[in-house]
Amino acid sequence: MFVIGALGVIAWFGTTWAINAGKRWARPAATVMFVLGTGIGLAGLLTKDTSGVTGLPPVLGWAGMTSCLASALAVALLWKRPRST
Repeated sequence: MFVIGALGVIAWFGTTWAINAGKRWARPAATVMFVLGTGIGLAGLLTKDTSGVTGLPPVLGWAGMTSCLASALAVALLWKRPRST
């Protein structure tokens, strides 16, 4: 989980740089990262182990989903903002 989180932070910093640099691929890349991050968060929240309970305690699963809310807001604001030329 630490590695996935660290990769996510690096990817978001890279996307922030790309947006500030005016790269055309930044908006789609941010959207793809949001979808992937949400998928990983949901997998951690909902995946059950052999005993029938989720692999992560629910508190940790929901804590992982809070970053998805921030990402959703960032992506929504990114697409709302006019593209700089």
